[in-house]
Amino acid sequence: MREGWNFILRHDRDFDTVNLWMIHQERNGPRTIVEPINLTLRKEWGEAEIAPEPTIKFCGDIANDFLKAFADGLVAAGFRPDELKASDKEVVAINDHLQDMRTLVFKKD
Repeated sequence: MREGWNFILRHDRDFDTVNLWMIHQERNGPRTIVEPINLTLRKEWGEAEIAPEPTIKFCGDIANDFLKAFADGLVAAGFRPDELKASDKEVVAINDHLQDMRTLVFKKD
C-alpha cells in the first residue's frame, strides 16, 4: 500500500454492491481506515432554503491528495470518465495508423 490515501473498490456480486475502503497509510507507520459513512438520501433543498451541511468536508491540506487518490482508485477499479475512454480510443486509432504507415514506409519490394 502506498503512502498517503488509498482507495480500494471491489464488486460484491453476492450482495450486488460496490464496496469502498478509504485507507490512509502513514510513512513507516500505522494504517488508518475511515469509518463507514451512512449515505442516507435526503430530500432536495429548494433555491430559497439554506444549503445543508456537505456530505464530506475536507481539511484544506488533505483535500487535494484525498481527491487525487480517490480518482486513481476509481480508475483502477474500472470507473473511468467518458473523456478518458474517448481518449483511449483515439490513442488506439493513432497507434493503428502509425503501424499502417510503418508498414507502407518500410515495405520490402
